[in-house]
Amino acid sequence: MIAATSAAFGRLLLLRAGLGVLFLSGQSPSVIDMVLSFGIAALLYLVVEELMVEAQEAPETPLLSATFFGGFLCLLILEMMIQSLTV
Repeated sequence: MIAATSAAFGRLLLLRAGLGVLFLSGQSPSVIDMVLSFGIAALLYLVVEELMVEAQEAPETPLLSATFFGGFLCLLILEMMIQSLTV
């Protein structure tokens, strides 16, 4: 049962990767950046939500989450600005 479930998830991953290549192969770099940034933001949200619950006993506030994501966004924008200056 575990092997069948793992194999199913593996096939699903390959299928989704193939669909991503099919739909994004001719797109501009800005579209690919938007798709990747959405995926990064979704993964960050999941990780931060789990870590915040485990790391503190005080209840989580929306301000705390917004501050984290605001800081991440600032760093991401700074990195993109620096990268555009060096190119």
